[in-house]
Parts: sequence; C-alpha cells; structure tokens
Amino acid sequence: MSLSVEYFQVFKFKTTPLELVYVRLLRDVTQGHAIPEPSTPGVSYAHYLEELSEKDPQAFICHFYNTYFAHSAGGLMIGRKVAEKILDKKELEFYKWDGDLSQLLHNVRDKLNKVTENWKREEKNHCLEETEKSFKFSGAILRVIFS
Repeated sequence: MSLSVEYFQVFKFKTTPLELVYVRLLRDVTQGHAIPEPSTPGVSYAHYLEELSEKDPQAFICHFYNTYFAHSAGGLMIGRKVAEKILDKKELEFYKWDGDLSQLLHNVRDKLNKVTENWKREEKNHCLEETEKSFKFSGAILRVIFS
C-alpha cells in the first residue's frame, strides 16, 4: 500500500496541528537570520522518509508517530535550546498551540489508531521495528542542533 495523498486525506493527517505550526517555525528562524543549508543527517533522513512514504507505510507511520509526539510533547526543550543559541532566548511560535495540546495529541492518536486498526500483526511488528531507525535519524539531527 502506498502512502498516497488520498491515504492521508482520508485520515486528515494533512491538517494535524504539527503540520500547521511549521509555518510558525519558518517565521521563528527567518526573522533576522538566514536559513542554513540542510545538514547531512537532515538530508539523509528526508530522503529516507520520501522512500518510506512511497514504499513502506508501516515504517513511515512509525516515523510520523515518533516525530509528531516528540515535537509536540517533548520538543519544548529542543525549542528552548535553539532559541537560546540563535534567537536571544525568544519564545518560539512553533511551540504555541491552537487549543489544548493534550487534546490535540489525543485526536492524532485516534487517527493513527484508525489507520492501523486493520493491520495484520506482522505489519504492526514491522512498524515497531522501525523505531530504532527513527531514533537514530532524529538523534543525528539533534547532535547537529546541539553542536
């Protein structure tokens, strides 16, 4: 099964709060700053995600889940570090949510459960097996941010 646009529209992932706040992130980092070239780990991860989105929906969902919940629930520390390093400790718009964050997370979790409810056990296991790669890729990007 390919992760076509239709696939995501059915489950309304294209309008998740995280996607909408990326516009805010661009505003945060471009105010008086040039956007740096993408790092090698970032480019590698982007290529990997593109490949997964076309060929491996279970693995892609794993990365979506880990990224979504990391940026929303745990990303405040990263945001503070970025703001401290390059934005004179300015509070980032990226971490301002339209609505109650716990409810937004609950809504996305419900959508993910809907997507995966008909997966076979081996498809669920495959999704879980991708977790280590997800953390390795995001860890490499964090090392660039914190260096």
